[in-house]
Amino acid sequence: MYTTSKFRKLSALLAVFVFLFSAPTLQAFEGDAKNGKKLFKSNCASCHKLDKKLVGPALTGVTDKYSEEWLTKWIRNNAELRASGDEDAIAIFEEYNGSVMSSFPTLSDQDIFDILQYTIEGDVKPAGTGDLAGGTTVVVESKDYSKQITLGLGLLLFVMVMLLTRMKNTLRLVQGEDPVSILDEAGWFWGRLINNKGFVTVATIVVTVLFLNQAYWWMSGIGVEQNYQPEQPIAFSHALHAGENEIDCNYCHSSARHSKHSGIPSANVCMNCHMYVDGSEITDVSGNLKYDGEGSPEIAKIYAAIGWDSENREYLENYEEQPIKWVRIHNLPDLVYFNHSQHVNAGQLECQECHGPVETMEEMYQYSELTMGWCINCHRETEVQFEKNGYYQDFHEELTEKYHGEKITAAKIGGLECGKCHY
Repeated sequence: MYTTSKFRKLSALLAVFVFLFSAPTLQAFEGDAKNGKKLFKSNCASCHKLDKKLVGPALTGVTDKYSEEWLTKWIRNNAELRASGDEDAIAIFEEYNGSVMSSFPTLSDQDIFDILQYTIEGDVKPAGTGDLAGGTTVVVESKDYSKQITLGLGLLLFVMVMLLTRMKNTLRLVQGEDPVSILDEAGWFWGRLINNKGFVTVATIVVTVLFLNQAYWWMSGIGVEQNYQPEQPIAFSHALHAGENEIDCNYCHSSARHSKHSGIPSANVCMNCHMYVDGSEITDVSGNLKYDGEGSPEIAKIYAAIGWDSENREYLENYEEQPIKWVRIHNLPDLVYFNHSQHVNAGQLECQECHGPVETMEEMYQYSELTMGWCINCHRETEVQFEKNGYYQDFHEELTEKYHGEKITAAKIGGLECGKCHY
């Protein structure tokens, strides 16, 4: 007879036996998942994801469905495999409505094994959290007038104490108190100073001038928003778009060529690219997928605003679009007239002349002062571009004759006239 202990051991062995022979067996490709990830990104990621359908099927678990030999033939030349009459190859082709998968004849067997190993292991999440975007964030310091204000108030307080003390001592002298006792009470040095009319007068003037100087510079900074960097509803990176991808500023801000305003691009302009790019392949500085293969949450905000179904790759019917509430950064006073098209077309200025190195800015901020003095200095120094510029074609000869070969700046063609900006 079996004892209870022996029966338990036998049951355990039987359970292990059943599990080993009934559980699905994962194929061992002896591949390098790390290299497979790189190969996947460069060859497969435009049509496939690991965990969900894109243009082609999700690839997690593909090694459980098909053999190593079949997968190698399919990846290297799926058209040839279909032509051979392979039922699985023809079924996949028909399931995806005849979408033709690219062939990869240059991939070695080991490359294919590496990719398949990556589909098994997937992405390993990096330890810890934090910003792994790898972008360049410009640290912007705002102007701090606290020291000047503190110094000015301190000097003003010093003068007021000195004047009040002198008035108090003068009143005590009028009332008949002994001057010596007043000096002794105040201290010999301090008493002599506050009773010296010349010192009090000079000190008052000096302190007043210093205070007014600090007040002037403080007030002149009111309304100057240099380095202003508000938080935007979508974390749009100019460093990525204008810098790394070299997208022309005028592609998004197209109205800068023909309008007073540069304009904010609509979500439809964003969708020209992001209909196909959802950010799922964005990697951090270590090469790991930043969003674990999922779409970027920032790009998802664009989809939510315009009504785009990223799963089925189509716009939602009868969707009420939600405007993206961008925060304006560059803002001139209402009394100023500025025309972008005049500067972009006639002046042939690059955007960076006023907006700074936007191609390096992870977060956009106001680079220049945009004050009246800043604009005037630019007009005094900037030479008018006549070459290949139809705007000044008829004006060029007249100006050349007038200035006899001198440098013709914007100031010499009316750039300093008040009515040009304040009509």
